[in-house]
Amino acid sequence: MPSPLLVTLGEALIALYPEAHRPLAEAQTFGSDVGGAEFNVATSLARLGLPTAWVSRLGADGFGERILRVADDAGMDVSAVERDESRPTGLYIKESTVAPEGVRTRMHYHRRDSAAAAIDADLLRRGNAASLLQRATHVHTSGITAALSSTAAAATGGLRDAVSPDAMISVDLNHRPRLWEGRDTAPLDALVAQADLLFAGHDEAGAYFGHADPARLFASFPQLTAIVLKHDAHRASVHRRDGQETDVPCLSVEVVEPVGAGDAFAAGFLAGLAEGRDDEACLRLGHALAAATLIGHGDRPLTVPTVAERETIARAAGAWSGWRVHPGELPWRSA
Repeated sequence: MPSPLLVTLGEALIALYPEAHRPLAEAQTFGSDVGGAEFNVATSLARLGLPTAWVSRLGADGFGERILRVADDAGMDVSAVERDESRPTGLYIKESTVAPEGVRTRMHYHRRDSAAAAIDADLLRRGNAASLLQRATHVHTSGITAALSSTAAAATGGLRDAVSPDAMISVDLNHRPRLWEGRDTAPLDALVAQADLLFAGHDEAGAYFGHADPARLFASFPQLTAIVLKHDAHRASVHRRDGQETDVPCLSVEVVEPVGAGDAFAAGFLAGLAEGRDDEACLRLGHALAAATLIGHGDRPLTVPTVAERETIARAAGAWSGWRVHPGELPWRSA
């Protein structure tokens, strides 16, 4: 059987953050990193050793070069990433604060008129992108991509036509109200309608759809075969169209920063699917990668589990409830 090919479609941005995590009004120097929902998913999948490609657009600038170097280090196929001479690579600024309820990070985005905002339906029909999408076994994107621009919405609206009939499309709802402000969210509904697998936060689904009832979602979106609902820091569950439900609690984590954990969860779950694992093991892998992201300041896991460690995670039913994840301590390694 040929190896699965996982392809993601979406933006990548440069992340800037004040050194020492000072308030922006007081910051004089900044560090930098790379982020973006589908880019985060793709890098994690590639680091896990799974054949992974990323379809996107970047500015023909130094920030775009930085992103491509990170992608190359992860082992991603970037042959379908276009460079734009007239539009810049997007960026965002992370401002972390400590509140009584825990660490909070405010994001300041500068992505309007970026190269990624010019993603369009033609990109999916051109050269390497068209070839990769036709060969892909799994294709992943999110509601953020649909919200970037009208052209990006048109691209996600035709995603099903751009992939093989046998490909599984997964969509992370990632509903960002500010991105849709003053606009009709019909493109997001159209994207979800093409998905075989939907990721969503339980509260997020309730806010967007008006409920988080899997049965009603399956009735509204006939293409869906599975829904993964994340219940904050408590648990995540897989709901199948046939009524089967699988639930796995989150790990206990010493949180340093929450940004990127949802993307890491999606990557872990998709990796489990690509490796032929059952829903319980996929949920455990999702939680493990999310935990490895939560213990650092970056938007991606500090480290990803090896094949042997993934087996340990998948089979951790008895030990799972006792695992505690701290900076510098990953229980699946000692186990």
